[in-house]
Amino acid sequence: MNEVRQSKNSIESSLSNVYVRISLLGLIITLALLVDPIDSIANVNLTVHMFQHIGLFVGSAVFGYGLERYLSTHLVQIRKKFRIGYTVLLSVIKFNTKTKGLVFAAVVPAFVFAYWHFPSNFDLALVNGNVHILEHFSYIVAGSLVGLSIIAIPKKYKVVLLEFGFMEAGMMGSMMVLWPSFFPAYSAAQNADMDTALMLFGAVGIVATSSWMLKVLDII
Repeated sequence: MNEVRQSKNSIESSLSNVYVRISLLGLIITLALLVDPIDSIANVNLTVHMFQHIGLFVGSAVFGYGLERYLSTHLVQIRKKFRIGYTVLLSVIKFNTKTKGLVFAAVVPAFVFAYWHFPSNFDLALVNGNVHILEHFSYIVAGSLVGLSIIAIPKKYKVVLLEFGFMEAGMMGSMMVLWPSFFPAYSAAQNADMDTALMLFGAVGIVATSSWMLKVLDII
């Protein structure tokens, strides 16, 4: 009976931890984007499909951040109970510290987004279920790695990466205006709607974070 009570208290204590709640929020966002109605709508609507990918990436980053923060504050307990897990986590922390988090937070996501948004790869994922699963899994892994790396990224790099991400979204949208059917699996009208949505998303993001960027970079 005491063991059951202790286990219950342990679970309640963990759920009350702010980082556990952050992880659960990220997990809920990610899972919600993978099931109907969002997933079925994304298959027939290019704009929803594009923002589904962005949402998977962001939700996984939130999950990864909460997980990394929770585990990092419980290193002593992890070392006692899970030696392998402790070794892996410590290696990730050391790697992120050495690279300032930029490999996992910049290089990996850039490769994943560039690869899957190449027209032939994007369209293949739409018609091949296994490839589609792999595509979504890639976004989840990339986002989680960003979350695991956030704490190691210097503040100036964080804001620059965020601004660069919004800028790339806007540039991608404006660039694809020149190709009415950049993603042939969808109609020209849907491509045009998605182009406009991406440009607006990038513009709003840049405007929203510009003052923060200027302050962090000591420009204002």
